[in-house]
Amino acid sequence: MSTAPVDEEFSSPHAIQAKWQKYWAEHETFLTGGDEDTRPRRYVLAMFPYPSGDLHMGHAENYLYSDIVARFWRHRGHNVLNPIGWDSFGLPAENAAIRQGADPREWTYQNIAQQKVGFQQYGVSFDWSRVLHTSDPEYYRWNQWLFLKMYERGLAYRKKSPVNWCPNDQTVLANEQVVDGRCERCGYEVVKKKLTQWYFRITDYADRLLDDLNQLEGFWPHKVLQMQRNWIGRSVGADVDFRIEGREEPVTVFSTRPDTLHGATFFVVAPDGDLAAELAADAEPEVRERFQAYLAEVQKTTDIDRQSTDRPKTGVFLGRYAINPVNGEKLPIWAADYVLADYGHGAVMAVPAHDQRDLDFARAFDLPVKVVVDTTAPVTGAMPVIEVDQDGVP
Repeated sequence: MSTAPVDEEFSSPHAIQAKWQKYWAEHETFLTGGDEDTRPRRYVLAMFPYPSGDLHMGHAENYLYSDIVARFWRHRGHNVLNPIGWDSFGLPAENAAIRQGADPREWTYQNIAQQKVGFQQYGVSFDWSRVLHTSDPEYYRWNQWLFLKMYERGLAYRKKSPVNWCPNDQTVLANEQVVDGRCERCGYEVVKKKLTQWYFRITDYADRLLDDLNQLEGFWPHKVLQMQRNWIGRSVGADVDFRIEGREEPVTVFSTRPDTLHGATFFVVAPDGDLAAELAADAEPEVRERFQAYLAEVQKTTDIDRQSTDRPKTGVFLGRYAINPVNGEKLPIWAADYVLADYGHGAVMAVPAHDQRDLDFARAFDLPVKVVVDTTAPVTGAMPVIEVDQDGVP
């Protein structure tokens, strides 16, 4: 019995891979056609990877999906633009360089070179003549240009805001870099620190973005559209001014249900906000001491954890009172971590009978609950309510 001779060129997967990678490079198979190319055009763009290390299987999975799309349209006779780039300007690259004890630029561009080799070994059909590095001046000059245009139109502004801060590494950390209250890199305890930062007034476009999502109905998956609506968010309500005893300027709170004002039984401010610090500064010494101890604990907690509905409610009474504008009742003012300084006005009127978070807090600290909305009547919008017994007691 005889066997056919084996072509050494196809004797192993590695040989086959090397052959076609060489062919693609020499023949510029994935090069995008120029202006003279009359084929219909398609643009495929995947997110740029962070060059904070080498590629891993997560990259292989992510770029496989976009490559399938690019190859599909290419085989359908389209002129496909499928570029690649690196998100190499910012916190991830900086933190990676700190972790390695390397110069950020050298470390970043070494990783880019390594990742390029990895992508070519994957066989991803990028047009390697179209490569972007967001850390190149030729790229970020346009970021600067866009920023200046937004600044000129009043859409960019500065303000102080709390960030995750590692006192050991002297750097800001993203929420996912804080693990059990500590820096994932050095293990040092993370605190909240107020730093001056730049912000964009994206809320100026919130209504337009939400309304224009309706045009995508039937074209985008409903789940994706709903996630976008939830992320942008839209609250319809009213600003309400509360006077605080011993303070000249009123404090404004936003409420989606101003009709429940008569049910407010206490007032809550963000412990890391300026208002809480001001009120505590004028309080009795023991109140200031309790507040500072509480603030120190809050500063170790991420905003994500603070918004969790599963956490037990915590807070401290500030020894001050707000005046309900509709009935003149005195409302005790508490600092509690479920209110965020950067959300709304950093203060809320607490209506525990008709808001679940307020109710949980009221039960934790034995505060009064006053029902002012008929829970048997139809309610427009999502407003948690509690049931009452025959005597009207919640």
